[in-house]
Amino acid sequence: MSRTLDLPHHANLWDTQAAPTIVMTQRGARQGFQAHLRSRGVEVVEFDFLTPECVADYCYERGFLQVFWECGGTLAAPAISSGVVHKVLAFVAPKIIGGARAPTPVGELGNVEMSQAVNLLESEWALT
Repeated sequence: MSRTLDLPHHANLWDTQAAPTIVMTQRGARQGFQAHLRSRGVEVVEFDFLTPECVADYCYERGFLQVFWECGGTLAAPAISSGVVHKVLAFVAPKIIGGARAPTPVGELGNVEMSQAVNLLESEWALT
C-alpha cells in the first residue's frame, strides 16, 4: 500500500516466483513504475482514494482471510484508527527514544492522555 509508489526499483518483494505480491496505490501514481512491477508479475491495484478501509474491503471481496501489512507508523496509525487491524505483531527495539520526530512503531493517533491509549488484547511478549 503506497499512495506515491516511492518504492525501490529492485527488491526481493518483486520476485513473484517465491510468492505473489499485490501493490495497492492511488490512481495514476508513477505509471512507468507500475508497468515495471506488472512486467515482473506483481499485481498492481489502483484506487481513486487509497485508505486502509478500501484495501481491507478489497481484500475481503477477493476472499483473503488474512492480510499481512508490514508497515511503519505512518500506515499503522490510520489502519488502527479505522478498525481494520485485528492482530498486531510488533518488534520494538529495547531502547526508548523521545521526541516528536522519533521513529516509533505507530504514528500519530491523536491521543493526548494515557487513558486514550489503544488496549491490546491477548498480548504476549518474549525476550530473545
